[in-house]
Amino acid sequence: MPTAYPDQGRPSSQLRTNLTIVLISWGVFGACWWNAVLGVAYTAYARLLGASPLMLGFLSASAVLGSVAQPFSSYLIERTGRRKRIFLAACLVQRPLWVVVGALPFIIPAPYAGWRPFGLLALTLGSSLLGYTGNPAWVSWMADIIPDRIRARFLGVRFRLATMTGMLTGLVVGAALDWNSSYYVFLVIFGVAALMGTIDIIMFFFVPRGEEKPSAQVLSLASIVRLPWRDRRFRPYLAYAGLSAATYGIMGQFTALYLLEYIWVGKLLANVYLMVLPLLVAALLGPTMGRLISRFGNRPVLLVMTVLAVPLPLMWGAAGPGSHLLLASTSALSGVVTAAQGVADLNMLFALTPARNRSAYIAAVFLVAGLIGAVAPVVGGAIAQALAGWSGSLAGLRLVNLHAVFLVATLLRVVHVVVVVPALPEPEARPAAELLADLLRAPAETAGAAVRRLLGR
Repeated sequence: MPTAYPDQGRPSSQLRTNLTIVLISWGVFGACWWNAVLGVAYTAYARLLGASPLMLGFLSASAVLGSVAQPFSSYLIERTGRRKRIFLAACLVQRPLWVVVGALPFIIPAPYAGWRPFGLLALTLGSSLLGYTGNPAWVSWMADIIPDRIRARFLGVRFRLATMTGMLTGLVVGAALDWNSSYYVFLVIFGVAALMGTIDIIMFFFVPRGEEKPSAQVLSLASIVRLPWRDRRFRPYLAYAGLSAATYGIMGQFTALYLLEYIWVGKLLANVYLMVLPLLVAALLGPTMGRLISRFGNRPVLLVMTVLAVPLPLMWGAAGPGSHLLLASTSALSGVVTAAQGVADLNMLFALTPARNRSAYIAAVFLVAGLIGAVAPVVGGAIAQALAGWSGSLAGLRLVNLHAVFLVATLLRVVHVVVVVPALPEPEARPAAELLADLLRAPAETAGAAVRRLLGR
């Protein structure tokens, strides 16, 4: 049994201290790192270094391909029980690595500038490998620390704080890049982000008892890979994780590319639409989603939200120059989906993974999602590269190569909603129809009251 304490038998003050550290570490410092190094800044930096659409696909793939490290991480955890040390060792190298990312133009001189995108690819892959090495250790550790009875609500609050930090980060980064997009500005952005990310990891030194006893029967590496697939209850979640990675991964960096280079939105506005506004909506709804999940279950929330996510790629593609109302609406809707999935995905993963060999299950999820998520953006990049220079029109909208990527992403989301999400295992969950009725009841009652007042009744 793990030595990390369960909900019972430990001082409430110790629980509050540890949960506060977990809340602030990612909610403030980690979210700052994450939102600074990815999104519009990463896309703009890659293009400045000379990355083609196909290379953008490979760059998106490299960010998740590090999932291949997770079975090895799980094996180390099962063999040694040193979750905390594995997490700290991997991530304390990963976060400072982004200083090197920002320094690439100064490390690789101008005569060899053609190698810079490949340098970015190698560093992104290295960061991914290190991050995914720490993932099973962190998730397994947190599953023991966060009490079951408050888990959904706590994750909702944590998500809300992280999204608020992400909003501020997105505004500052976008404004800085609109002011100046030189190599020096990117070096400062990635350097500050690396510092914030490192502080995030250092804070976990103060969370005690992260280690557990090594498993009495240490699984072989092959068994760690096979074990989750033999669990009939867990296989549907693996399918969900894999197709989720495909549906969102195929768009990769291409939404940002579309905003920046096809409808000519500035970097600040692009960050507003892709990061700030969705995060604002998600921050407002995060605790509400936690309460809905506690009341109805994870599966009905995910089902309703994946239905809402289906039209999002086509909505992005329907926007043209000056379509700010459509862009804002699409952005806000993506924030609603993000708020639900950010809480429900992790909460369901915690619920479905057994205490024994938990790291093996977690590794399987991230491995499946990582491998499929690595292939998907490369497919998207190949489509964009193959159709480079193509254009057409539809109802006054100029069609370009990226619209084909958006169409494929939409079709994948339809499959996700119809086939995969309904099969998620959660027998205690209430029907999605009850959740939908509950969500519609308040607006309907408000509208009814307004009509009655208008008619003088």
